[in-house]
Amino acid sequence: MLIDVSYFLSGPRHIANATLAELPSQDSIAVNDMIVAYIKEYQSQFLSGMLGSKLSREVTDYLELIEQEEEETEENKNEESASVSESKYESLCKRIRDSYANYVFFHILRDANIQATIKGLVRLKSDNTYVSPFQRQVSTWNDMVKKNREFVRWASSKDCPFTVSIDSNLLTPINTFNL
Repeated sequence: MLIDVSYFLSGPRHIANATLAELPSQDSIAVNDMIVAYIKEYQSQFLSGMLGSKLSREVTDYLELIEQEEEETEENKNEESASVSESKYESLCKRIRDSYANYVFFHILRDANIQATIKGLVRLKSDNTYVSPFQRQVSTWNDMVKKNREFVRWASSKDCPFTVSIDSNLLTPINTFNL
C-alpha cells in the first residue's frame, strides 16, 4: 500500500483510536481496519488520477513487490533476502504519499457518522456531539490540491523520469458550497 495507518495518528488527519501499539484495544483494531479498508479502496483510483493508467499499474506492481518483500523479511528474519533498492518508483511514491493520505481522509470524513444498514442509511449515535464535516473536508481537499500542484511542478521538471497524466479534478480546489 502507498500509505499506512501511521498517517492518521496525529496532526490534522488524526483519527481517534488509530494506533500502532503492539497490544491495541478492540476499538483501535476496528479503527485501524477501517482505515486500511479505505486505503485499499481508493489507492488505484488515486494513482490512476495522479499518474495515468500505465504509470499507475507500474507503481501498483512496485508497491506489491515491496509488500511481498516485507512479508518475506518477517518470515525469514534471520536469513538475508534480496531487497528492492530505492528506485525511481520510491521517489515518486514519496512525493504523493501525503497527498494520498489527505485523499483518504477526505473520503473518511465524507462517510463519517453514517452507517449503511439493510433498511437504509442511519446516523450513528454517541455521547459526543457531531458537527458537520464539510469545513474539514474542504480544508483537507484543498491541502491535497496544494500538494498535488507541487507534484505537478516536479513532474513537469527535468528531475522527473516519468510521463505523468494528472486528472484536473485532483488539482481543483473546492469550497463548502461545492462550487
